[in-house]
Amino acid sequence: MSCAETLRTQAFVDGEVVGAEAEAIERHIEGCSDCQALCADAAALSDAISAHAPRYAAPVALRRRVEAMLDEEDARAAPSQLRFARGAPSGFWRGASSGAGLTALAAGLAVLSILPPSASTLADQVTLAHTNALMQGRAIEVVSTDHHTVKPWFAGRLSLSPPVADFAAQGYKLIGGRADRVAGAQAAVVVYQHGKHEIDLFVWADRGSILPSTGLSHGYHSIFWKAQDLDFAAVSDTAAPELASFVNLVRAEPE
Repeated sequence: MSCAETLRTQAFVDGEVVGAEAEAIERHIEGCSDCQALCADAAALSDAISAHAPRYAAPVALRRRVEAMLDEEDARAAPSQLRFARGAPSGFWRGASSGAGLTALAAGLAVLSILPPSASTLADQVTLAHTNALMQGRAIEVVSTDHHTVKPWFAGRLSLSPPVADFAAQGYKLIGGRADRVAGAQAAVVVYQHGKHEIDLFVWADRGSILPSTGLSHGYHSIFWKAQDLDFAAVSDTAAPELASFVNLVRAEPE
């Protein structure tokens, strides 16, 4: 590695930076092949740990001690200090203490914080971005059913132009969009309503990464593909065939 920012990138991967500093490092990673390679290597190591490392159940007494320490920390720390470097909720730590042990915790940290992720962790990352947006009440930043409103909104905020179309006649209604991040890069998210379900269409610049074809994470389906110089992911808790029908509509649109 020849980049002068290698140490800061490693600190970011390890979850040691937050806020404005973390955002600055993310922007650097987007344009630095050395730091992208570092992140990719860390993601591959995380996958190997997840797949092959032995796992041990934490004793009940240890779990209770960890939970008590977390309660004390919650009481002392300000809300902004309780968030891990990219928004992982404190509940994640409580879940980690409930039986997976240190190796699973290390793998979980890597899944949540490493950018860009490997193909096998990308489904987890887009699902996390989708659910975080829903829980934080920021699923839609521009509310509109008109693609003439949504598409120009992205032009003023991102360095890419996502396809924006309305498929209301087929049961997939355009309802808006937002800016987000995925795979270590800016992403446009075009938001659709399908019955009682929301579908997020993530679009980000392709950097030659390998994408999974489909994914299933915590009950959310995702479908990935590439088109020209863009990567795509559709994510939703709707049924897999309905999500596939939506993707077919998107891919059938003129380039």
